[in-house]
Amino acid sequence: MINKQIGTNAGIIWNLLNDYQKWNISQLHEASGLSEQEIYTAIGWLSRENKIEIEKTPNGDEYFYLVIEYYF
Repeated sequence: MINKQIGTNAGIIWNLLNDYQKWNISQLHEASGLSEQEIYTAIGWLSRENKIEIEKTPNGDEYFYLVIEYYF
């Protein structure tokens, strides 16, 4: 996978997360049509840019959501 495609996929995931809800991998896969590998790569890209948060539940599920930044 080349960087341009990873960046494009990160944009797809960011746009889905832009509804300020928590999404899991299954939901992202269904909504985006991306493979699990493409989703995790995009999440890594967004995480590196400090754009998303990852929440792990006690049963091991992971949920992803955007970091909300406030500027005053």
